[in-house]
Amino acid sequence: MIFDVINEKLDEILKIHQSLPSWIPLSKNFAEECGYTTIDGLRKWCFNNLPPEKFEKRGKNWFIHLSVLHQIKRKSV
Repeated sequence: MIFDVINEKLDEILKIHQSLPSWIPLSKNFAEECGYTTIDGLRKWCFNNLPPEKFEKRGKNWFIHLSVLHQIKRKSV
């Protein structure tokens, strides 16, 4: 009985996790949070420091894979 409740909760967590995007676009707000004044500065850092398969351009926007998000160097403001 208690295991059924735990399994239901784990299923809910799994559904939420699967619905999250695995790639996030570079945005001005995210760049500013990292201490960059423009997207271009953050893009250059990512281009030089992240593996190419984890940082890519789709259309006109650049995207970062969630698995390398923790590696992004944050400047102190």
